Amino acid sequence: MNVKWYLLDSGILQKQSSPGRWPEIDTAKPGEYWFDIEAANPEELLQFLNRLDLHPIQLARCLDSVNDPGVISFGNVSLMEYPAAFDENSDDPCYLTIIINGSILITIRHGKIPSLDELIDELLVKDASPLRHIAQIVYLILDQFADLNVSAEIKIRDQIMHMSKKLADNPNSINVNEFSRLRWQVEKLVSLIENQLYCVSGLGASDNSALQEPHRKAYIQDLVSEAEIAQRGIYRLENRVNGLYNDYQMAGTNRVEKRLRFLTIVSVITLPLGLIAGLLGMNVGGLPGTSFHYGFLVVVTLMLVIAVLEYLFFRRNSWFD
Repeated sequence: MNVKWYLLDSGILQKQSSPGRWPEIDTAKPGEYWFDIEAANPEELLQFLNRLDLHPIQLARCLDSVNDPGVISFGNVSLMEYPAAFDENSDDPCYLTIIINGSILITIRHGKIPSLDELIDELLVKDASPLRHIAQIVYLILDQFADLNVSAEIKIRDQIMHMSKKLADNPNSINVNEFSRLRWQVEKLVSLIENQLYCVSGLGASDNSALQEPHRKAYIQDLVSEAEIAQRGIYRLENRVNGLYNDYQMAGTNRVEKRLRFLTIVSVITLPLGLIAGLLGMNVGGLPGTSFHYGFLVVVTLMLVIAVLEYLFFRRNSWFD
């Protein structure tokens, strides 16, 4: 288990030496604490969290290998399992478990979350903006993930634009697998944003005293607003993908209709020719022109004239358009 912990004091976040066990914390002294846990097995995590006053349901959720988005609050302890970031190469998102217990913040990573490392590096810079409290760090973490959603939406939007241009230029150049993958990415992002909105809404409804102050509540409301905006944006992209897929299907239908129309025209043109050939090919007596020296040439010329007249008729009536 890899544990990193930080002390927030006088607006400055300071990295502390990594503890092998739960460090001794003097709550009488000023400052708040943030423990970031990575690659922990259930036994190590249980030992580490036993010092916290967690409800058994919250403790069980921390140790459970299955992550379910949502918030569980009991008194001043809030636990949130939050789907962290969109990954187009993974079926399931990484989860970040966030525990707020008074002046203590704990984040438990389930999978690699490089964006969280980037945020920590920014906060540890000497000239970084001052941090007032733990709730602000929670806001910054969730806001970082919200920014990643915007980037994912922009990337998907650009893919939709590219595919739309390909569809307009040459529908045959698009493979149906491209549409399937794009629709799958949109569905994953829809699910991710919906779960994130559910989590931040639950956090806003929590009775945790660390989140009750008006200016801290404002942070959560801002996160809810961002998630709602992202949700509306991804719904619009979903509609655009569905509309584009309908256009692709329509283009395929038009392609099939043109081929069937061409085959129909060919069949109609050859039908009278086949009838003439069938009549004159019957092995019975009394057929006209059998003794005429140029009979074959006359019949072939007649068949060509009929074929040309039929072609001109269909051409004039725009059957080939």
